[in-house]
Amino acid sequence: MSADEQTRSHDASEIATVLQDPAASFWLRDALRRALARDPVDAANDAEVLCRLLARRCDEILARS
Repeated sequence: MSADEQTRSHDASEIATVLQDPAASFWLRDALRRALARDPVDAANDAEVLCRLLARRCDEILARS
């Protein structure tokens, strides 16, 4: 198995683990399922934007407390 195949296998395993984890939020599992049905580049780009926005919002809220 090539290194690329090993990476894809690990990624698929990690995705399956999150989707099956009852401790993972419904929101996360739903977002992951929906992202997997999309173009992977578009999904990854949107996820990066979402991550930046939520991290900034979190930092602002924590700075006020």
